[in-house]
Amino acid sequence: MRVANTVELKNKTNKILKEVMKGNPVIITYRGKPAASLTALTEQDLEDFVLEHSPKIRKMIAEAEKDIQQGKVVSLEEYLAKLNG
Repeated sequence: MRVANTVELKNKTNKILKEVMKGNPVIITYRGKPAASLTALTEQDLEDFVLEHSPKIRKMIAEAEKDIQQGKVVSLEEYLAKLNG
């Protein structure tokens, strides 16, 4: 695994990206400390990545988990009956 600082990232962006796209992750440091990682992302992975990192989706999941803990659930049959009602 390669480590690159922000200056190297700026000056060698294309070279670093080509390396990442080949499957070699790169750790980016800022002032000598790890700050980010670059990993390959395919078109097939893009939707999952966006959903996983979306604040709106995260909020919806947290609200759903809270509802489940509070017992605010309905069965699938009840839900479908309301839709078709």
